[in-house]
Amino acid sequence: MTPEYLSRIRAIYEEALELDAADREAFLAEKCGGDAAVLRDSKLLLAAQKNVPLWLNSPLLGSPPGFDRDVEALPKMEGRMLSGYKLLRLIGRGGMGSVYLAERSDGAFHKQVAIKLVQPGVNGINIPARFQQEREILASLDHPGIARLLDAATTEEGLPYFVMEFVDGLPIDRWCDEHHLNVTERVELFRRVCSAVQYAHQRLVVHRDLKPANILVTPSGDVKLLDFGIAKLLRPLPGGDDTTRTQMGVMTPGYASPEQVNGAGLTTLTDVYSLGVILYELLTGHKPYHSLRSAIREIAKTLAEEEPTRPSEIVAITEETLTPEAVSQVREGDPSRLRKRLEGDLDCIVLTALRKEPVRRYSSVEALGEDLANHLESRPVAAREDSVWYLGSRFVRRHWEGVVAGTLILLSLCAGVISTLWATRIILGSSAPKAMSGRALMAPEMLLFSFVGVAGFGVAAYLSRAKLRRTVSCLAAGVAFAICWMVKLRIDYALGWWRSAFPETPNPLQLFAVPLMLIALTFGVGVLFLGAWRAHRRFGWPGQTVMLVGFSLYFAVRDRFWWQDLMRMMVINNGIVPIVGDAAMFVVVIAIGESVMRLIGGAAGKDTLSRSPRKRIFK
Repeated sequence: MTPEYLSRIRAIYEEALELDAADREAFLAEKCGGDAAVLRDSKLLLAAQKNVPLWLNSPLLGSPPGFDRDVEALPKMEGRMLSGYKLLRLIGRGGMGSVYLAERSDGAFHKQVAIKLVQPGVNGINIPARFQQEREILASLDHPGIARLLDAATTEEGLPYFVMEFVDGLPIDRWCDEHHLNVTERVELFRRVCSAVQYAHQRLVVHRDLKPANILVTPSGDVKLLDFGIAKLLRPLPGGDDTTRTQMGVMTPGYASPEQVNGAGLTTLTDVYSLGVILYELLTGHKPYHSLRSAIREIAKTLAEEEPTRPSEIVAITEETLTPEAVSQVREGDPSRLRKRLEGDLDCIVLTALRKEPVRRYSSVEALGEDLANHLESRPVAAREDSVWYLGSRFVRRHWEGVVAGTLILLSLCAGVISTLWATRIILGSSAPKAMSGRALMAPEMLLFSFVGVAGFGVAAYLSRAKLRRTVSCLAAGVAFAICWMVKLRIDYALGWWRSAFPETPNPLQLFAVPLMLIALTFGVGVLFLGAWRAHRRFGWPGQTVMLVGFSLYFAVRDRFWWQDLMRMMVINNGIVPIVGDAAMFVVVIAIGESVMRLIGGAAGKDTLSRSPRKRIFK
């Protein structure tokens, strides 16, 4: 059968389901158009549909068919004694059974618990075996965010029940709304839910029915997950008689994943999807899908074909009684502020958790929780595509005080450099140089360059994540470069490539104070060698060679063009031979510095970083 053929059969079958049985024959004859194969297969599907359980084509609005009748047939439970506890009153009723508040009966101390009675026939004769097999696993879930299973047994009538820790709290969505938690506070609370779910996943227990009603928040703000593992505990053994009833009981349509509705294999990624739905509701007040109140085959179609609206967009839409003002009032207070808060990271995080294909979701609940933590800490999140602008914006948001301070320092340094050089130009253009020595004019500039070099090297060492040994080796390479550069400057003077503009000091080397010159060159060029080291780590020798040769050409050209206009203290020969020769000398000088760095710091490729990638500055 081709996909086109199957699609045609499905369309005819679904349209025929909407008709009365008396009208189907004429409809099929018209739609099939004399195609015997299509007619035969359509009739086979319709005939098989008669044997489908009632719930499969019924709206999923709570308890399985017949549940209310079974519960009403139960004997009166209030006042009965179970596992040493007296049942006080009914506090809840769901698809799997009824929950009673109970307290310790012997009076030794006061303790209240919740006892959940499983409805008759949920697992047939297999339930005692499942109790014995699973209750040790469930009892081992010792986490502050999980309501503990205390005991499991059966009543005199053979009804299985669970004794659970009693949690006096509100569903997480109601608790957040009543306390007017903003988006950040809701995300922080939700991360505690992720921690509890991940704890259970590490012990191979999957919840399968995560929803706000199963996540309570106590008056003190503690999160407690209920019925954790009950869905797995009540999963029928192979050959069980009530498979469909069990599936109905452990699945809430509004929070079920596509694979859960389709009957596919369930994994921990099923819980990731359910958590995505819960997070969507906590942040927006809306459900990701408009309506899941139809038959299960329609729910499966909705989950397969409909894409959820972005959280930042849904909060601006009015749905029934939900208005943008009502939603934002219990969150950020203002619709535009709420929409802006959800744009970007949270949009991507929620929609990634709600991917229809399990492999495209977060790989685990832990990964979801980490991305939320990254968002709260203004770090890049895995759900968004990296870009220079995105990484830079997160860095600025995370370290805005340092960025502001650094920007002001950088601007002041730039202003100092420009003003100093400009003042030097003015002095050189006047008659003052006749009364001043070249070294006196150069002293302020060398002092400023020394300060810039030290500050720049510190920033470069931090950003490159260089260890102490690598940092020291780069400084040593800078010292070697500074010494070689001063020797080179003397050679340049001897060859006539450089000379001073001051008649009393024709040698340009005599214009500089040697200590300041060493400091400025050592730290300034140290930045170059730190960059060369990282280039080697990333691209190997070819990348480092290109970088060093490029810098050599840059220095040779710079000194003869725009740098000369700023300095005006050097008279430089601009012929092609001096430029090529100068570049060659720079290559030799940089190669010497590189050799010193390698001798002290070792091979660049084998060098480790001072911080792991997780703790680096941009991630």
